[in-house]
Amino acid sequence: MSDPVQAFRLPIAAFLFSAILSVSAVAEETFVLKGGGTIRGELLKKDQLPQDEYIVRTEEGVVFKLDRSQVAKKEYARPEEVEYERIWPGFADTVEDQWKLAEWCREKSLLKQREHHLERVIHLDPDHEEARRALGFMRRNGRWTTRDDQYRRRGYVHFEGAWRTLQEIQLIEEERARENAQIEWMKKLKTYREQLASGNGAAQARKALLELSDPAAIKALGSALRDESDPRVRELYLDALGNLGTDQAAMLLAAAYGEEPVEELRYTCLDHMKGKRVATDYFVGLLGNKDNKVVNNAGFALGYLGDPSAIGPLIRSLVTKHKYKFTMGNANQTSSGFDSRGNTGFSAGGSTIVKTIDHQNRAVLEALTKLTGKQFGFDVAMWKSWHANQRRYEHINPRRD
Repeated sequence: MSDPVQAFRLPIAAFLFSAILSVSAVAEETFVLKGGGTIRGELLKKDQLPQDEYIVRTEEGVVFKLDRSQVAKKEYARPEEVEYERIWPGFADTVEDQWKLAEWCREKSLLKQREHHLERVIHLDPDHEEARRALGFMRRNGRWTTRDDQYRRRGYVHFEGAWRTLQEIQLIEEERARENAQIEWMKKLKTYREQLASGNGAAQARKALLELSDPAAIKALGSALRDESDPRVRELYLDALGNLGTDQAAMLLAAAYGEEPVEELRYTCLDHMKGKRVATDYFVGLLGNKDNKVVNNAGFALGYLGDPSAIGPLIRSLVTKHKYKFTMGNANQTSSGFDSRGNTGFSAGGSTIVKTIDHQNRAVLEALTKLTGKQFGFDVAMWKSWHANQRRYEHINPRRD
């Protein structure tokens, strides 16, 4: 026969247990104090505004009042974390209990806590296969090893969240150093520009720019050049790039040549590019541009630079084809009609046609004449024949004494 008192006690016990769980699951927060130490508990009066103080009740029931100025930061604790802190002391330091606790942590997405208990499992039982695999171990030649161990044995280093070779790390650090140096040069050039504008320290700023020797300044100079409206300051930047003398500086000068509105400064760009093969290659690439003006600008630049390696490309660009759109008829009129299905439609007046026009490029011809001393006009066949003979002669007699 069942005990009625015992039957009554069971629901009460279940009620009390659920009440304890609900209290322990109250969201807690951790208050990190500026003076050191932490206080963890439930924040009371959450809706109080302005919140210039925190009233915190700890798990033991102690209430603290913290001034806002005392708190360095506030961290929110999930209910699962609160529950974990309550239950973990009740688990024994055995393989079975530590594994159960690890599984409980997995279900609650408490990854850091789970890892701690998995490590305790393999400490107690080094061959616990499930715990080993959960921690990322694998068997290799009868021994437990991790992917990290394999990377280390192959000479990799864990750097910024990834396994990398020493060479990769070196490249990353070098690139970072370059970027930092470029940022510093941006700041310096801004200071120099302010000095040039104010007159205070202008002579020193000008001297510093003309004596630049650090290639890390090139990117900052290019940016400053594009944003500069004063031709005198642009000339200073162009001279600074020319004095640096690197291929990267020459490429910026080549780009500046095509954008510079002041003719004198365009010659400044070209003067600083003489002897730079990278500049010749840049302008040779522009000979195939769709814009005929760009083709002739490139031709002029190649003639001025005087590099004979440009002769072949110049010959091929003596006459170039360019497409143009033309609108025929009155573009302001509309007309109606029927399509093939009998539907009525309206169309804008006039029609657009595309025509291909041959251009004889005068600047290209002048560059060829300057580089070769020959004058065959726009007779491309004659130029090609002459050039082929020259190349054949150079192949037979490369010294050309």
